[in-house]
Amino acid sequence: MDTPYRREPGYAERYRDRRFSLAHGPRTDRRERAAIRSLLQSAAIPPGIWLDAPSGAGRLSDELPGSVVRLDRDPQMLLAAGPSAQRVCATISALPFVNRSFAGVLCCRLLQHIASAAERRTILCELARVSRGPILISFFDRCSLQHARRVLRRAMGKTRSGREAIQRRALLADVRAAGLQPVRFYAVSRFIAEQTFLLCSPQPN
Repeated sequence: MDTPYRREPGYAERYRDRRFSLAHGPRTDRRERAAIRSLLQSAAIPPGIWLDAPSGAGRLSDELPGSVVRLDRDPQMLLAAGPSAQRVCATISALPFVNRSFAGVLCCRLLQHIASAAERRTILCELARVSRGPILISFFDRCSLQHARRVLRRAMGKTRSGREAIQRRALLADVRAAGLQPVRFYAVSRFIAEQTFLLCSPQPN
């Protein structure tokens, strides 16, 4: 996960303007926002600035309490978030912040791209290091119809998506290995859709 990271010209703007406004995008956006709101209601939240990493174009940053720093390794994504956003271009596996910098962290739509447990744990360790409050992560749950369809498509020779689902117990092992306490799962559509959130808290000092 090197930084900086660049895609083809116009990708960031297309992602911002079309990814969650066409087809099933609006429904996905509503479900993910509902998940974040629900999990934050059950979290103990200290005052302070939040980190949205990776933020993409900042779609979900407004669901976080207080001001937000948006971090992404794609500089064009950060520019697409708008001129008023607090932005940092860096890799999530080596965050350029001191320990306990943030009141909380959101990490959405990243872990499904990370097949290696070692790399997942590196990322989770960094999130745990910089947060003194709740950490919300999303992942793709293997126990879902959507994952079964993905496996079937691969078996039929269809193009791989580059996304990987994991079992909940594997994710829990990663979370605990990073020094975090799992608090609560929230599936956007249990057993149907892969996308699932997990609220974690830092280990007490």
